[in-house]
Amino acid sequence: MAEAALHFARLNQSNGTHKRDIAPFLAILDDLADQVRAELAGLTLQPDLATDGTDQRTLPVDDKEAEPTIDQVVRALQTVIAERNGFQGDAENYDDMANADLMEVIERKRGLPVALGMLYIHAARRCGIAVTGIDFPGHFLLRVQANGKRKMIDPFHGAISLGPAELRELLKSFSGLDAELAPQHYRPSSDIDILLRLQNNIKVRALRAGELQLATRVVEHSLLIAPEHEGLWHQLGALYARLDQDHMALGAFEQFVKRCEDPLHRARIEAVIEELRDRLSQDAVHTDSKGKTDAGTADHIDEESTGSEKSNDPIPLFPDK
Repeated sequence: MAEAALHFARLNQSNGTHKRDIAPFLAILDDLADQVRAELAGLTLQPDLATDGTDQRTLPVDDKEAEPTIDQVVRALQTVIAERNGFQGDAENYDDMANADLMEVIERKRGLPVALGMLYIHAARRCGIAVTGIDFPGHFLLRVQANGKRKMIDPFHGAISLGPAELRELLKSFSGLDAELAPQHYRPSSDIDILLRLQNNIKVRALRAGELQLATRVVEHSLLIAPEHEGLWHQLGALYARLDQDHMALGAFEQFVKRCEDPLHRARIEAVIEELRDRLSQDAVHTDSKGKTDAGTADHIDEESTGSEKSNDPIPLFPDK
């Protein structure tokens, strides 16, 4: 997943800039995993886990019958990623687009919760540790599992552990004082969902900065991994329309209509499609009357654009966290 995020970071760069090689960044990610593995290998099981009188301090963690405790696993991740290597959340410049670009995050050692979460997921999984992204309201979290136990950690704040009281407080800060913890708040995110969440943060920041070309590239590239996501097709059509690329907007909206199951939303976009077709037809007549052909709007799409289609939801005004 982290490798895919690095490829996205490379693709999202404008065509006028030199495309950066992802290899050095992958090497840093793999080194983090090696450090976590070494940290765990040097640990011993806690004495209070002994059930047969054996002194657990004499058993190395990599013993076939021994496993690190959940606290040891979380502590190893904290020690390596947050403390030794200094990866932390960027609270001062939270809306900086660099916080959602994994290349920039690795270089600056600052980022959004979802971007930092990818570092923990990569390192943990390379060490055989079960870790899952959690779509907690307003704040991306991680669930780590080891030795039959689970813990929720916050990658934005140094991988600190969050118990029920802390999670409840976090939920209320985002959803209001009446909100209470429920099973849906612990819903796991697939790797594709996590990648799309990261891309969405870049897209929203690009829109806020008025960088429509970048926002369009981000949505196009997102469709590479989620071509059936109707919401992305809707967003792409809207972005093409704002760029006056009517041919491309028409194609994207048509892809949306094929996937949309909401009759009202589908009817609304079908009306937009008819408007686009009428406009393109009028433009064609006008062009023929002049005896010349203008360049198609598709020619203005960046060379690395995919033309992918997808989406149903309107373009969000605010990013995930």
